[in-house]
Parts: sequence; structure tokens; C-alpha cells
Amino acid sequence: MNKLPCFVAHRGYPALYPENSLPGIQAAIQAGARYIEVDIQLSSQHTPYLCHDDDLQRLTGQALYLTHLTDDTIDALTVSYPHCVKYASIPRLTTFCQNLARHPQVTAFIEIKAESIIRFGRQQTINAILSVIATVHTQCVLISFDWETIASIKSLQTYKTGWIIEDWTEAQATLATQLQPDYLFSNTQLLPQNLDQLWSGSWRWVIYTVDDYHTALRYAQAGITFIETDTIGTLLTR
Repeated sequence: MNKLPCFVAHRGYPALYPENSLPGIQAAIQAGARYIEVDIQLSSQHTPYLCHDDDLQRLTGQALYLTHLTDDTIDALTVSYPHCVKYASIPRLTTFCQNLARHPQVTAFIEIKAESIIRFGRQQTINAILSVIATVHTQCVLISFDWETIASIKSLQTYKTGWIIEDWTEAQATLATQLQPDYLFSNTQLLPQNLDQLWSGSWRWVIYTVDDYHTALRYAQAGITFIETDTIGTLLTR
């Protein structure tokens, strides 16, 4: 039997909307997405926001660092749409979780970014996020490049986790075996040419980012069914 891709809306729907924005996330869900991936940074007040970059130059055109800003300052910022003169705000994780609760069929991969871990400390960052997702934690998978963050969350025996590998080495494979996350994430550029050489484990593989259906189908038939995409609406119509 042929395996079909299970598409993950990478940062919502960035092909048409600002990344990690509520309009983009809502559009992805309306298009049929059952999995959403978002990124989290903390403000200077330890409030979690949906944002990939700490350095906001790329997103806002301003030389600002989100982890240094107050909540009020962040709430006043806007991010432009990719193809029109229109803007969206940088949303708080609290607001995202309120929306997620209205869509119980949706699972959110919540990436804890390294910049916040470095600035505020691992435990402070984890605690800030866990307190916000408490009411929807069964719909959430907490992911990070930082293996110690994932190990700490796994030790609580309450949350699903995902680890994002940095390279394709024996050391990373050994660490994956030790961590045993529910999901193992990889950039497509890191994967071996022979997909039969994928590391075996109890986890499910998730790869990023694929924006054409035929490539996604090839990965799915090799056993990698969870595939992040920037073009969720287009791929779900196939």
C-alpha cells in the first residue's frame, strides 16, 4: 500500500501570510491542516510569543531583538504579508492556545528557540511555555534543537516531544536513541541519499521543508510521512 504524506503547516501558511501569524495559522486550518508548526521566543517579561527570529530585522525591518523587548512594545509591532501591503501582529502563545482549543483535531508542534533558552535559561524558558499551554497540552508537541530541553520536558512524563537534529552523524544518532523523542525532525538537506539508511527508533520522522507534492510523495513512500510545508493549502488540494 502506498503511503501518503501527512502535511505540517510550517509556521502556518507563509507562502500567503506572515509566518507564525494568526491569520496564516487560521488559513492553514481552514485549508484542512491537522498539524501546525510554530516557533516561540520570550519577551523580556518572559511572555511567550510566536516568532522564529530573536533579531526582528527580517520580519519587521527594525533593528530590534524580541527577547529584549517588553510585551507592550512587541504587541505594537507588525509583520508584512508576502505579496501585498497588509500587516499582522506578532501573536502571543496565549492567544494561539485559545484558538487551538477551538480546533481539537489540530496538533501543534511548538518549537522552543535557542535564543530564549540562552538569554533566560533553560528552566525559565520551559516553565514560561508550559504554564501557557497547560489547558491544551494534549494537542501540543514540544520540540527544540536543544536536546537538554527535550530531555528535561520528557522527564516530566506529561508532554509529547520532538528533537530537531543538527547534522547526520553517529553522535546525533546515539543521542536520538538516548532521548527517544516521539518525533525526530530533520532538514531535508541532512538526509542520506539512500533513505533506507534512516535511523531506526520508536519516533516518527518529520522533515522540513517540502513545497511540491511529488517530492513529498517520494519521502512518504520511503517512510517519512510527516512533512512540513510553506504551501499547505496548495498541497492539501492534491
